[in-house]
Amino acid sequence: GGDSGGRTSMEHSEVSVLERTEKGTTATLVAEAPQSPAHLLENEAHHKVGEEGAGVAEKEPGVLDKAGGMLKNVVSLYDGVGANIMKEGPSSAVYLGIYESIKLVLLSSYPAWNPLYVYLISGAAGELFGSVLRSPSEAIKTRLQAAGDLTTKEAIDAVIFSAEGRAQTFRAWQATLWRDIPMGAVQIALFEGIKTYIIEEPHISFDVTTLQGEALVGAFAGMVGAFITTAPDIVITRINLASKMGKENVSATDIAHEIYREEGVMGFTTGIVERTLYWGPAIGIFLSAYCSIRQFFLPHL
Repeated sequence: GGDSGGRTSMEHSEVSVLERTEKGTTATLVAEAPQSPAHLLENEAHHKVGEEGAGVAEKEPGVLDKAGGMLKNVVSLYDGVGANIMKEGPSSAVYLGIYESIKLVLLSSYPAWNPLYVYLISGAAGELFGSVLRSPSEAIKTRLQAAGDLTTKEAIDAVIFSAEGRAQTFRAWQATLWRDIPMGAVQIALFEGIKTYIIEEPHISFDVTTLQGEALVGAFAGMVGAFITTAPDIVITRINLASKMGKENVSATDIAHEIYREEGVMGFTTGIVERTLYWGPAIGIFLSAYCSIRQFFLPHL
């Protein structure tokens, strides 16, 4: 947040990493629940194409047709919401805690640096640490959503307690760095940069320090970040589905070559609309909720 209109910026040295992490966890809970339907549709797009490419699934209706069918049972739109919160909650909390701590150090140590560079570096570092927690949770969530008859315990056993599962998760984690680090850096840099510009520009009357203003800016930042990282997201999903499709020891390079060979360049855009529409509102809610929650508790810290 900015430091206008009574709302403080994301720059309070008295706030510890743990306290920032706690606020980030709460913000994630607020952001993830209403976005579960869009996230489920995004995953359906990836799973459908991935399984068709492997010859293990019949061609299914398009995503819009699937959405119409799912609306008949509203409850089904929230399948996996718990798993998704578990995936995003801890990692997003660590992301914000590390981001703000590194940003404070860089801004105080190198005041001549362009703040945009500081936001990018800090956001990238935050996602690097957050991805360590996100990768195994994402592998578990992907297995649960791809195989409806799989229990959570069975998915955890397959991902964590089997040698092949751990190896596959590690390979997926290496690939996630190409997705999470750029997205984490770009979305927070855009959020902070746009807010700062609007606050400091006297000819713009839009109050970006309100909950609605922060949500709009955050949504735009999230959409840009999601858009530019769709390709690695597709590769990661295919890696996590590799064992189900009868493939073992596959790397991100193997998957990328396969996608290009079978589907061409457009294969790397599968689900780009669903991904962008999911992450835009999700990041908007997440960042605006975090700023509001932090501002509410800040006087007590």
